[in-house]
Amino acid sequence: MCSLRIKGRFFNFSIINVHSPHSGSTDDDKDAFYAQLEREYDRCTSHDVKIIIGDLNAQVGQEGEFRPTIGKFSAHQQTNENGLRLIDFAASKNMAIRSTFFQHSLPYRYTWRSPQQMESQIDHVLIDGRHFSDIIDVRTYRGANIDSDHYLVMVKLRPKLSVINNVRYRRPPRYNLERLKQPDVDEGELDETFLEDCWSTVKAAINDAAESTIGYVERNRRNEWFDEECRTVLEEKNAARAVMLQQGTRQNVECYKQKRKQQTRLFREKKRRLEEAECEEMELLCRSQETRKFYQKLNASRNGFVPRAEICRDKDGGLLTDGREVIER
Repeated sequence: MCSLRIKGRFFNFSIINVHSPHSGSTDDDKDAFYAQLEREYDRCTSHDVKIIIGDLNAQVGQEGEFRPTIGKFSAHQQTNENGLRLIDFAASKNMAIRSTFFQHSLPYRYTWRSPQQMESQIDHVLIDGRHFSDIIDVRTYRGANIDSDHYLVMVKLRPKLSVINNVRYRRPPRYNLERLKQPDVDEGELDETFLEDCWSTVKAAINDAAESTIGYVERNRRNEWFDEECRTVLEEKNAARAVMLQQGTRQNVECYKQKRKQQTRLFREKKRRLEEAECEEMELLCRSQETRKFYQKLNASRNGFVPRAEICRDKDGGLLTDGREVIER
């Protein structure tokens, strides 16, 4: 169980991702899980939009007595024991199981394929009743290969905007364009244009000389171990998975498992070879007293991939999401 709090412009989102005990677990384990879930839910800020997602191992039916906690379009007719526990928890917290409210064909409601090739809907999405209409669609994307016996579940979220605008709109000041007709302003504009042309010429000359003399720094690839051999094995595994989804025979399932094992072994071997090569390179840098490059390589291997920051805060603490605003900041 893990929780994530996302800052929004008008209100924040508290998302709780869970993995519930399966039907064969003991009642004590199930009670402990829902007690922990209730504590995590109560820890969320009261004004946040609270959403629970994940593998809840619960089959929710279409019984009318459980509405409006559940919808009419579940993949199952009857609710099992885990489903009753989930409905009781949702009703106690005034939540709705939104994954049962959207009318899709059965293949796009199933979220899990068992080893016996039986499909069921055990992954769900819950949201508090106050923000019931924020979720406008929930469906399964069977074609997305996430290398799991679960299918990818996509949720479309459209939060409501606040009707209260606490920040007054300030009209930007307008430039006095009439001053451009004055002679002194015209001369200054011509001088500025002349300087801009001179600087463009100098800048182009510097860039051309630097490019022809020293060149550019090559960017490091994220997955240097992923070559054409890995790509071929990955495509073969994806093709075997597509065949298994169309015809779930024993032969197709076994073929997919073999391709998956082959891919795992190859990827693991490629990563191990890359790590060995990086260790040899770091040892060479250390022996040659290249301290700066050595620590750069060492820190990169420790930290792994670090994405670029696409969001930052302004001087007042507000979030900047526009690319140009982030660059200027």
